[in-house]
Amino acid sequence: MRSPVKVFGLFGVAVCLIALALPARAQKAPAPATGSALGIAPSGVGTDGGSAPPVRLNADPLVGNVDGHLIYLSDLGEASKTLPENLRGLPFDTLYPVLLDRMIDHASLVIMAKRAGLEEKKQVRRDIQSAVDRILEGAYLADVAAPRVTEQAIQQRFNRLYANRPATEEVRARHILVTTEAEARKILEDLQKGADFPTIARVLSKDPDASKGGDLGFFRREQVWPSFADVAFSLTPGQIAPNPVKNEFGWHVVKVEEKRLVAPPSFSDIHDQLRQDILAAAVQQAIENARSGLVIRRFNLDGSELDSGPRLNVSGSGAGQPR
Repeated sequence: MRSPVKVFGLFGVAVCLIALALPARAQKAPAPATGSALGIAPSGVGTDGGSAPPVRLNADPLVGNVDGHLIYLSDLGEASKTLPENLRGLPFDTLYPVLLDRMIDHASLVIMAKRAGLEEKKQVRRDIQSAVDRILEGAYLADVAAPRVTEQAIQQRFNRLYANRPATEEVRARHILVTTEAEARKILEDLQKGADFPTIARVLSKDPDASKGGDLGFFRREQVWPSFADVAFSLTPGQIAPNPVKNEFGWHVVKVEEKRLVAPPSFSDIHDQLRQDILAAAVQQAIENARSGLVIRRFNLDGSELDSGPRLNVSGSGAGQPR
């Protein structure tokens, strides 16, 4: 019975060993002797001894046997996917002997762990179950969420959010935040007399961006509170608002440095972000659907039930007790 060996836990450590063991690119490691490890007969050899095209023998040949534990070429292919990008780009005949050797190391250690009965240790059983649960979680999301991330869905989201949208106005402004209106008006007087706005911001502003001279960078109207936006977007570059603006944090003296129009992103610019957004939404929907079909109970650390869940009858016998 086939028992393919996978490399997971050991492989993260083995990556460094592989990097050290690999020969220089100019000096390739020898390839398998006959080419049969790739499932292809040697070129130019036919059944009659004459010339013939290569014949594919086995799509997934056996490449190793560690005391009855079989290693197939496909296992090496899966293991190679966990290598860093710079190593994955190396020629196969360079990676092959080193990957195979590391997989034999892995299989040998797994065999010895089983013989030592480590599978029966409580913590090991818990770790194995946790690994199985993570794999099942990923498989379920790949089955129900990933299929929703299609090019059509990405295009539709782009059309809804960005297609035919006009350019957006953005403002780059500075501000100085102080506690009282009197302080703010005194600062306005100093600025009218020629004081430097960034210098005053660094000395007097109570906002964290004081160290940057009060520079807020570029922002859109909807990214700041409405009263501040009304003032900032009404000013021209270089202009200081004649009156301070108040909010719950204090009084703001505002100066606009620049204005610009920003075109909406192109489909290619935003494609990957849209894909991630759709996937995130699909995952969240899958979680909500899963929860909706299950009985979920929440408990405090003392065993009492949280108010958000259904009540349990914990009196009398063990009936209704949380398991």
